[in-house]
Amino acid sequence: MFLRILGKSFSRRKGKMAIAIIAVMMGASVTSALLTVSLDINEKMNIEFRRFGANLLVIPSSDTINIGIGAFGFGAVTEQKYINESDLYKIKTIYWAKNVLGYAPFLYQVVTVDTGSQEQAVVLTGTWFEKPTVLEDGTAFPTGVKKINTWWEVEGSWPDDENDTAGALIGANVADKMGLQVGDPMTVRYSQLPDDPSNETSVGLSVKGIVSGGGPEDDQIFVTLDTAQELTGRHGKVHTVQVSALCTACPVEEFAAEIQEKIPYVEARTVKQLASAEMAVLSKIEGMMLLISVVALVASALGVAAVMTTSVIERRKEIGLMKSMGAENKRIASLFLTEAAILGVVGGLLGYAVGLVLSYFIGMTVFDALVSPSIIVIPMIVGISLGVSLMASSLPVRRATRIEPVVVLRGD
Repeated sequence: MFLRILGKSFSRRKGKMAIAIIAVMMGASVTSALLTVSLDINEKMNIEFRRFGANLLVIPSSDTINIGIGAFGFGAVTEQKYINESDLYKIKTIYWAKNVLGYAPFLYQVVTVDTGSQEQAVVLTGTWFEKPTVLEDGTAFPTGVKKINTWWEVEGSWPDDENDTAGALIGANVADKMGLQVGDPMTVRYSQLPDDPSNETSVGLSVKGIVSGGGPEDDQIFVTLDTAQELTGRHGKVHTVQVSALCTACPVEEFAAEIQEKIPYVEARTVKQLASAEMAVLSKIEGMMLLISVVALVASALGVAAVMTTSVIERRKEIGLMKSMGAENKRIASLFLTEAAILGVVGGLLGYAVGLVLSYFIGMTVFDALVSPSIIVIPMIVGISLGVSLMASSLPVRRATRIEPVVVLRGD
């Protein structure tokens, strides 16, 4: 009997039920689309942020001693320390190792560059360009500045870490000042004691490429780490390590703490400006999506409430007759709530399907990225739609249970 009444209710009011389903579907489609985009785009945006460089800087811990006499301070002395190149693989052994996209060590030294026609003091930077690092499990992890600084524009080619120890990547400003072009030779000289030529070491280099990045790299000369270590006598040592970490499920500070735990003599610092910008942008996007979803669901709830209220008004005599025949308020309420549940489930499923199409257009037009659907969204959207329909029907159902059969059947 219950199912028969339920079936007749839908068959006799197809138009109004369709309106209610469309109302739920519209809210569900918007919520589904934004939820799908939010779940997928966070990772894509973090990957996009990683194109702008590292968000972690690893430096050796150093002790600073203030010197002076009495109340007169003469400044501070800081001991020069290094990071062992042999410890760098440990960065990929932290708990969040899979989220480490890449890292690159750096060894800096001011050297004299001789082109044959002029000499100039320039910062020489030894680094990995694109070097496979062998991890503890034997797998090779490709990393280096080419991977973490993808925005660098290089005219020419990148030096080869393994087979091109004489190749150099020079900054655009250095190339302009010294008149260097791709293929030009130059000599780099370094001496621990500038006034003592006997301590001087030198290496002949060839310009493989000219880098333009709009930052400090434009004023430096980059060579392989082995070349810089050999020239300066700092074998197996680096000054800093830049790490690019994908932070979706954890704060970047957790990466820093993990690295310091694995390599106790270093400090891992977050690049605050970049990390803060990432969190601010992602928070604003999530807030905007939440607001739009709430507005869409409220509109859906109002639509369902209007349809259910109209249904109660039109079926007053039917409700009164059911009560006069012994139907309890619980039975009346269960009838309308079942109708609302069906509207919510059907509207939610249709909304998810429409939301997939909508999420595709949002991803391509707003973020210029293909959004991948997530199966977890289906139960979430159906559950949300069901909840909205039931809550929107609560007042109409309450009104239905308060109908007095005597008054209704009498025609008052």
